[in-house]
Amino acid sequence: NPIEERKKRLIRFINNKKNYVFYLILAIILSVSAYIRTRPISKLKDITTGTWTLGPDLDPFLFLRWAEYIVENGKLMVIDTMRNVPLGFNTSGEMKLLAYLIAWFHNFLSVFGWTESVTYSAILFPVVAFTLSAIAFFIFSRKVFSEESKIVQNLIALISTGLFVLMPSLLPRTVAGIPEKESIAFFFMFLIFFFFICSYTENNSKKSYLYALL
Repeated sequence: NPIEERKKRLIRFINNKKNYVFYLILAIILSVSAYIRTRPISKLKDITTGTWTLGPDLDPFLFLRWAEYIVENGKLMVIDTMRNVPLGFNTSGEMKLLAYLIAWFHNFLSVFGWTESVTYSAILFPVVAFTLSAIAFFIFSRKVFSEESKIVQNLIALISTGLFVLMPSLLPRTVAGIPEKESIAFFFMFLIFFFFICSYTENNSKKSYLYALL
C-alpha cells in the first residue's frame, strides 16, 4: 500500500531527525511571534517629522532618552536632572540595565547598518528580546519534564512556548515600539528557573555549584 509505505517513511524520518523537526517547529513558532510583534512598525513614523517614534506608552520614552545618552556619551549620567526637579534622580537606583541593553543593541545593529537611529533600535528591541525570552522559556519547559522521554519533553515545551508567545496579556508589553522591561525580563527569569532546576537535579557537586552561580 503506497499510503502506508509513505506513513512508515515519514515516521522513520521523524524518529531519525526528531531533534531537527522539533527545532524547525520552534523556529516557526518564533517566526510567528516575531511577525505578530512587528506589525505596528509601519505605523510608528511621525507624520509631522518623518522620523521614527515609540508607541503610546510613557516609560519607554525614559528608557529611550537614557539609551540615547549612553550611545552619545558612553555611559549613563549619574544624576538625571529631568526627573525629581530640582534635586534630580540618582540613576544608580533602578532601571539602568534596560537602557544599556537598548544602547548595546543599537551599537550591534549599527555595525551591520541595520538601524537608522537609536529610536528605531528601541522599536526593534522588544521583538528580539522577547524572541530570546521564548527560547529561554522553551529550554526551561523542556527541563521541567526531563524525566520524560525526549519526544514528550519537546512536545510539551513546543506547546507551552506556542501558548506563551501568543498570550494576549503579554503582547502589549512585548510588541515593537514598546521597549518595556518585560520583553527582556522574562529572558533572565526563565534562565534563572532553568539553572535552578539544573543545579537542584545535578549529581556532580561542582556542576551543581556552577549552575547555582549562573
